[in-house]
Parts: sequence; structure tokens; C-alpha cells
Amino acid sequence: MFTRPAQRISPVDLVHCAACGAPLVDGYYYIQGRHERYCRRCMTDRPRCDSCSAPVGAQHWRLHDGRLLCAQCHATAVYDLAEARALYDQTVGAIVAQLGLSLKVGVAFRLVDAPTIAQVRASGGVHLPEEKTLGLYQRSGHVRAIYLLYGLPKLTFRTVVAHEYAHAWQGETCPLLTDERLREGFAEWVAYRHLLYLGCTKAAEQLLTSNHPYRPLLEEVLALEGRVGPVGVVEHMLRAGRGG
Repeated sequence: MFTRPAQRISPVDLVHCAACGAPLVDGYYYIQGRHERYCRRCMTDRPRCDSCSAPVGAQHWRLHDGRLLCAQCHATAVYDLAEARALYDQTVGAIVAQLGLSLKVGVAFRLVDAPTIAQVRASGGVHLPEEKTLGLYQRSGHVRAIYLLYGLPKLTFRTVVAHEYAHAWQGETCPLLTDERLREGFAEWVAYRHLLYLGCTKAAEQLLTSNHPYRPLLEEVLALEGRVGPVGVVEHMLRAGRGG
């Protein structure tokens, strides 16, 4: 996420800060992907939403593990296990239908809090970029599981499921894959393709405009797709994952 100041606003176009309600007379700031405008003080001093990074207003929610959610993210946040399971199944079903990434063994699904996902990450020696961990796939012995944070907005939830399910597919069908750039780039590509499948073109575009460390890896796989097509990308993964 990033912010940037805008030009000075004329009195005719005067708007108010979405967090504190103060008139924006000296320009404004905004969060990538959000239309709300914020004053400098709120951008500097107010706590941020753990989901979208926007300054939280008077109406916000603190989850039991300490995370803060703004009103907009809370409105679609996934808290209920049954709802999470249904969204998970819908996402996996869509990925199988769109890209053919089916599993023979399958993978368990776990909805957890932030301390639990941090513990799972540490116990598995998972190496991820220094970003907030929203989800991860881990295999421990015969147990294969995808862990997702509770309280993620629905679209974020589905995006993370798609990414982690791609890792589960890699674990089962690409056992010799050692190229970490290809591994993460493909997982992000699956998430990108899933967003397009859902018709969420703006969210998909944000994967290509954000400062996330996976973005250049996604761009590499999209370049590959431009040469060989979506089916060719999957075939490339299979060859790479089987030592071909």
C-alpha cells in the first residue's frame, strides 16, 4: 500500500477526511485501491486497518488477536467458519474449473488467528517476504493444510485461498520444483487468474500495480503466458516440477 498527496482543493470542491471528518483544505492523501480521502494528521497519527492500511475512523473493530479493521473491511470480513468453508470450496472449485488444478490427495482447511498462523509459519520454517502473513500452505508428515486468517474481507480471502491452493497443487504435482521465483510467481498468477474469473478486474490490476514483492514474479509468469497461453503455463510448471 502507498499514499501520496494530491493538489490543493478549491473551496468549491471541498471534501472531508474519511477518518476524522475535518475539511480537506490543504490537499489530501489516499490509499491505493480506495476512493476515500484523508488529511495529513490522520495519515500520520491514526492507527491503520490491518487489512487495507487505511486510517481507522471512530467506527472500527479490534479483533481478539489485536488486529484492527476499518468499517469497510469489517463489512465483508469472514469470521464464521461455515462461511469460510463455503467460500474456500467455491474458490477451489473455480480454480479447478478454470485451470484444471485438481488434487488427488486433497488438503485440509484451517481458519485461524494471527498468533496461530505465526506459530505455524515458524514451526514449518516457511520463508516468506517481510509482509503480513494472511495465509500459508504447509505439509507436515501426512497432513497437508491451508491456513487462512479469520477476519479477511471476502475478496482478499478468496485471493489468498487461490494463492495457497496453488502451493498445495505444486506440492502434490511438482515435487521437484526448486525455483522459488517460479513457485511464488505461479501461485500469484493463479490468484490473478481467479480474480479475472470472478470479474474483479480492478483487484486483479492491483496485483500488478502494488509494491508487493510478488509483483515482479507475477509479471514473469504473465510474460510466459503471453508466449504459451494459460495451458502452456500449467504444462511448464509440470515439466519444471518433474525435473523436465
